[in-house]
Amino acid sequence: MFQNSYEINSKTNSILAITGKGSIIFEGVKEIYNPKKPQAIINHSCKYYGSTYDGRLKTSQAILGTKYKLPIAISESKDIIMFPTKSFYDDTCSWISFNNIVKYEEINNKVCIYFKEGSPQIFDISLKTLEIEILRASKLLLILKSHNEE
Repeated sequence: MFQNSYEINSKTNSILAITGKGSIIFEGVKEIYNPKKPQAIINHSCKYYGSTYDGRLKTSQAILGTKYKLPIAISESKDIIMFPTKSFYDDTCSWISFNNIVKYEEINNKVCIYFKEGSPQIFDISLKTLEIEILRASKLLLILKSHNEE
């Protein structure tokens, strides 16, 4: 399936960068090809849900107290949190949905992630890096939820 415009949603598992060719979005059992880079899809989705990437980034920085490879709350009301595999500005950066991870395991210095729906995917990151990203994303979600309940 080919799609030019895409909004991240609760079924989005990951957005993989295809160098020079856009992205493949894994949404449940569907694979969607998009000519835009993952960064553009992240930007568009933040705007779709009422903010900007920069606004979401500043929120993550304030909550987590760090500035590098931060998870982003794409939609606070839907609890959609995505985190990057590399720097946002790296053309090979892919994004993973924190909310859809069921389990993960290390395979040959890479990580295989199993999602609620769809096939498992292998990412070229270390187990330690993934666990740090999951910890940051869970902290971000927990703090956002506690602020929304006040």
